[in-house]
Parts: sequence; structure tokens; C-alpha cells
Amino acid sequence: MHPPTAPFAIAPVASRIGAEITGLDIARPLPKATASALWEALCRYKVLFFRGANLDDAEHDAFARALGEPVGHPTVGNGPGTLAHVLELDSAYGANTNSWHTDVTFVPAYPSASIRGR
Repeated sequence: MHPPTAPFAIAPVASRIGAEITGLDIARPLPKATASALWEALCRYKVLFFRGANLDDAEHDAFARALGEPVGHPTVGNGPGTLAHVLELDSAYGANTNSWHTDVTFVPAYPSASIRGR
């Protein structure tokens, strides 16, 4: 199942939320039409899964930028030489996974989406 303009397949994973995206390599640059179709899928399914997509930081950044302007977390930092909006989930520089969360709804203009990798 997929929108007629989407160059990928969408398989819902539950009755109300979540879909797996297949047939798309998100490590490669996304054409605007593909990014737009992904955004439509995200709005419809709320959570998208890209199984096996092991993005490095630069690919993660490019994927995020294809969907909008990345926003760094206002209270959690990252290590030197890293992108402010790409956080390690278990790191010597940031918080461990048991205290990490992307919910920044306490800021006046919070991000519309979050991308979780690896």
C-alpha cells in the first residue's frame, strides 16, 4: 500500500499508528517529491520505521534536512565535533538511554518530528 506518488511501499504495523517504509534507501539524497511523500506518510501514520537503515551522522543529518530544518535539543549536549541535533543514545558526552528523551514541548516553538536512529 502506498500513495500513488510515493516511490516506496508503506505497510501499516498496527491499526492506528506506525508504518514500515520499504523500497527506499534513506542514506541517499531524497528528491523533494519523495521527502514530501514521506512527510505525508508520517502525518498519517505518526511513526515510520526504516528497518536496516544504519545511517552515520552525516546521512542522519541529510535525511533530517530533507524533511525540514533540524533542531538541537535545548538541554542535552553532545560531544565535540558532533552535530548538535544528532544525539548519541548512550554516550560519554550525553545522557544514557534511561534518561534520554526527545520531548521538548516545554520550548515555545518545538520540533514537529523526531528521528531515532540505530
